[in-house]
Amino acid sequence: RARRTLCASASSSSPPQQQPSEYVHLADSPPDGARVHEGLGRRALWTRATLFGSSLLGVSLLLVTLTSNGGPGLRSGVPSAGEELMPLSLEAMTSEPRSPDANRPPPVFHITAASPYEAGVQHGRLAGERIRGWMASAEMRKLAAWVATPGGKEALEQLKKDNTEAFPEYVEEMHGIAHGAGVSVDQVWCANMLNELENLMSQERNPLGHCSDIFAVSSGVFVQGHNDDWSTAVMPYWYILSYENVPGFADCAGVTYPAASVGWAPTWNRHGIFSTQNSLSPTRSRPWGLACAFAQRKAVCPARNMDEVIKGLSVGGWSEGAAMNVLDIRGRRMANIELYEDRHSVVEITEAMGNYSHFNEYKHLQKADGHPIDDPSTFVTDYRQGEVDRHPAPRSADDVRARLSDNWVFRPDARVASLLVDGLSGDMMLWCCGVRPSGRPAYRWNLFQFFGAR
Repeated sequence: RARRTLCASASSSSPPQQQPSEYVHLADSPPDGARVHEGLGRRALWTRATLFGSSLLGVSLLLVTLTSNGGPGLRSGVPSAGEELMPLSLEAMTSEPRSPDANRPPPVFHITAASPYEAGVQHGRLAGERIRGWMASAEMRKLAAWVATPGGKEALEQLKKDNTEAFPEYVEEMHGIAHGAGVSVDQVWCANMLNELENLMSQERNPLGHCSDIFAVSSGVFVQGHNDDWSTAVMPYWYILSYENVPGFADCAGVTYPAASVGWAPTWNRHGIFSTQNSLSPTRSRPWGLACAFAQRKAVCPARNMDEVIKGLSVGGWSEGAAMNVLDIRGRRMANIELYEDRHSVVEITEAMGNYSHFNEYKHLQKADGHPIDDPSTFVTDYRQGEVDRHPAPRSADDVRARLSDNWVFRPDARVASLLVDGLSGDMMLWCCGVRPSGRPAYRWNLFQFFGAR
């Protein structure tokens, strides 16, 4: 069973040398060499991100992000009842469109808007080609076929109802994404509830090779690293998305899968909170409740410290569960939080512990009756824990990068992106496109400067 988060994380120190990697300028006219697409208006948000890589060193990627007054067709608010934004069914796309180049670093979209709906429209327009390509993939077509069955349709409608009640602002945004990308609203719902729907679609669990998290903290060492894995099918379509100054939304950014919510994959906010997710495989999932992508975003994006993240994640009512790995840079705290339905368990990684690792198996949370939530037998042939345990605990950023690049952890056919955050400096590096974390990063930012520079 395909799951989104086939990931790996690690932690330590030794800050990499910071290099200026990103600046943006809000202006009435574009910088030299850039053009505004016809009909989109003059005011635009221009983002320039310097790319790093063996074949892309020194190349600049110019991104155009529409502001809320950016052009025709932008409307405030969710469509009225019965209004059909896009006459597309879930099965509408049956052939694979031209894919972006999976060997090039993904675009970075900075969005500011006057409402969640307008932010969604911008998201959909900017990432439209990628969203439409992913909706036409075999995985999404298979899911579309399942949600068209009586059982699948019932689950989808119930999950939509529950999450609309809990997160109305995200529903408004999803309508905008659908409008901007030219897909149906239900397709966007499915992209955001992939974990829950695919769990319900098949009770066969295949967690091996998914996420791996390794923590290390000691005097002068405070780094978290992460490999985000999925499959080769999604590699051409992901991107990095940042929301800033959108009413109702906390400033937040992260690795983003097509049409999905910030917060599902590696995410960071303006308060120095960084999070990653490990997908888990409970033997039973509820066809109702909160979707992890929305619940995680609601907990992480506005949080100012570790306690606020934990409080937000532990609300209960989840459809299934996840393992969240959280770094509080300002508070100098690291934690792994396991969640399942109405239960949660927290392990805070302290200097006294030295290190901690987490993969795709529940390690410290059980059912109320003491039984395991997942099936331990499925992990017998998963050698990642043993491989990590045979190495000394990481004591530097280089050690963390080495663990992330280990042949038993790094999967060339599945790794989408690797990230490493130095919690002492706030520096973050991102690798992708076949380059291991032992190589040169594609992007480099300082999380304390990522927001507000514009």
